[in-house]
Amino acid sequence: MHTTTYRQKDSGWQIIVSYKDGSKWKQKSRQGFPTKKDAKAYETTLLKQIKNRPQPVDQAMADITLIQFTQYFLQHRSALTPGSKRQYTIAVNSLQGLSKRPVHSITYLDLQNTISGWNMKPLTQKHYLSCLNILFRAAVKPYGLIAANPLADIESPKVREPKRIRIIPEDLFKKIIASVTPELRMALLIGWYTGMRRAEILALTWDDVNFKDNTITVTKQLASVGQGIVNYTKSHNGHRTLPAPLPLLKELKAYHAAYPLRLDKIIFPKPYSTYKLLWLELRKYGVTPHYLRHTYGTRLIAEGVDVQTVAALMGDHVQTVINTYIHYTDEMRSAAAASIQKIFANNF
Repeated sequence: MHTTTYRQKDSGWQIIVSYKDGSKWKQKSRQGFPTKKDAKAYETTLLKQIKNRPQPVDQAMADITLIQFTQYFLQHRSALTPGSKRQYTIAVNSLQGLSKRPVHSITYLDLQNTISGWNMKPLTQKHYLSCLNILFRAAVKPYGLIAANPLADIESPKVREPKRIRIIPEDLFKKIIASVTPELRMALLIGWYTGMRRAEILALTWDDVNFKDNTITVTKQLASVGQGIVNYTKSHNGHRTLPAPLPLLKELKAYHAAYPLRLDKIIFPKPYSTYKLLWLELRKYGVTPHYLRHTYGTRLIAEGVDVQTVAALMGDHVQTVINTYIHYTDEMRSAAAASIQKIFANNF
């Protein structure tokens, strides 16, 4: 059901086709035709566009805004962690006014104009565009809100500077753990000897530590949005059992004996407080808790542990390990230099 109207506008002719979409009347129009006859000839094209328009899987979603669609999309993605869901929301909010527009009304030019005004690091832009692309692809299929992804032809910024991984030298680490509270010292030692993420360390219970098999099992993490300790890790690969070096087990036994055992058996009773204090303490030395993880991964690679094993131990994908940890540190350069001197020691 439709009606067609013609009118003169801006020294030309305009065609307007009004049609019923579900319970609502909508319009499609085109202007700039030199004659009314030319405008009439375009009616077939408009009717074809209307006939082939996307059909939402639920008519109630036909005019859903981008931020509303994001919330709906995330509600049905149970595999995403709270932190990941928050990143999607931040990415959508970075589009400012577009986030409150109906998804079907957002065009390539709208996105291009908004994104060109972003004032953030290239890596952050790439991350936001990745989240937004996933959302718009879902809006195309399976939700049927739009016919094509308006973000598809927008290029991600090129990151010219290689990502530099920073580590904590052993002498600096010794200095740090000598100046902190026993609780922070224990958390730092676990990070140093296992490469666990800070949220994983602070979710540990004594049941996760196996003094008989010399292992620590990672099955949970501290949620960054205030949900406490949750029974899932950052990714599927995050569930893992790690070998615990003997020096770490010795420290854990001493710590276990020094403090009363809680009913919940949690190792760090105030995890959110410890989470913050770790960051504040390490910033005094120009490093962050994540440097411990970088140090662990780099040391394993430097000692010749194969990439697949490193990925399994760190709860990462193999490609992530390759992209992140296959690089040279000053220590590795020095070791390589010494090896080269030894190999080519003979004079000709």
